[in-house]
Amino acid sequence: MHLFIIGAPASGKMTIGQELSRLTDATLFYNHQAIDFAIEIYHDYTEEMCEFVRGITFSFLGASARNQRSVILTDVIDFSNQYHLIYLKQIQSLLDDYHQEILFVELETSLEECIRRNRTENRLKYKPLKRHIEVSEREILETAETLQLNSQYQPNELHHYFKIN
Repeated sequence: MHLFIIGAPASGKMTIGQELSRLTDATLFYNHQAIDFAIEIYHDYTEEMCEFVRGITFSFLGASARNQRSVILTDVIDFSNQYHLIYLKQIQSLLDDYHQEILFVELETSLEECIRRNRTENRLKYKPLKRHIEVSEREILETAETLQLNSQYQPNELHHYFKIN
């Protein structure tokens, strides 16, 4: 089974994924691995860059599924954006094609905790774009204001879904 950890920026997705990867044979592919690569090409968060990042994720997941390799993915999802929900459904459908399952785990983390976690050594070590603390903190606050970072209900179309708060 594969795992997809959903949560606000700095909610602990990567840290949880690292620990689960250590305890299992699953490979962690956290969202900033693709984002940091893409930003080298696009230099800014554009819709085209986001599509490129999704393409990288789908390629990685497809290769993993073909090779029977369990993976742990992470991402920020805006639950008010239908395209983000379609993206989750597409991830599930890709794995359905290989007769494999994925568990979506949503983390519900307070804004205060996200701000605190933004400065952790582990986050700064693995996410170069987050080393500008003031900028990343502002992004956390803006994202919390403009996006619906937690679901109000479990998305019906996803087979396996678990919310942790």
